[in-house]
Amino acid sequence: MADQRLPYVDGDDGDWGDILNQFLEKEHYNTSSNNPANGGHQTVTIRAGEAAAGKAPLKFDPDGTLLAVPEAGALEVEGEHIYYSGKGTGTTRRVLPGYDSAGSAPGDMYYRRADNGNLESLAIGTPGSVLTANADSEPEWAAPTGISRSINNVSTNTAAGSTPRTDYVYNVTGSTTITLPVAGTAMTNQYTIRNAGTSPVTIATTAGNTINGAASPLILQFQNSSVDLISDGSGSNWSIA
Repeated sequence: MADQRLPYVDGDDGDWGDILNQFLEKEHYNTSSNNPANGGHQTVTIRAGEAAAGKAPLKFDPDGTLLAVPEAGALEVEGEHIYYSGKGTGTTRRVLPGYDSAGSAPGDMYYRRADNGNLESLAIGTPGSVLTANADSEPEWAAPTGISRSINNVSTNTAAGSTPRTDYVYNVTGSTTITLPVAGTAMTNQYTIRNAGTSPVTIATTAGNTINGAASPLILQFQNSSVDLISDGSGSNWSIA
């Protein structure tokens, strides 16, 4: 068998054709007769890349222009995106998914942009956030719309919690004071405070806030007495619900 190489110029007399045919037919189709399919690749072997610039095993010019009409089997590159056109009922150009390995983080996801159909990265949301859709039908992270409940058994003076969208229940024993947070205009939490013992329980406010308009603390004198409190939206008053 001839060497796997191209013929030498001014050499290989008598063997030039055999060497050239062997080289070309390694991956090119040939029936040795007139056939429009001859010359096309039947297999493609790409050598391993190297670290030096310009040694990538396969490279597309990103400044190309997409076909005016998609053609079945076409692989195209434009800008940052790679497209493949499959064969089916009508030829459809598809965007191949991919991600920026240097600029992405665990948990990131990709979605189809509404304006140009390209893939876009959406960074992972913060703990507790929920995935929703904006006006352009694109995904985005948002605060949860549900209400959670925090149930607490306390016997020492305690500052009530203030995590947004959380209803707090305090079962209180002993001569204990529960101090409410500021009744801000955005405060939507409800506070249920129950005297679970035999000693009076005091409900105090913060920053000069009032309870039902009164500056004095609210006191639960009797065992099993309770009260529900919500901000009235003024930013300074707690109302008994």
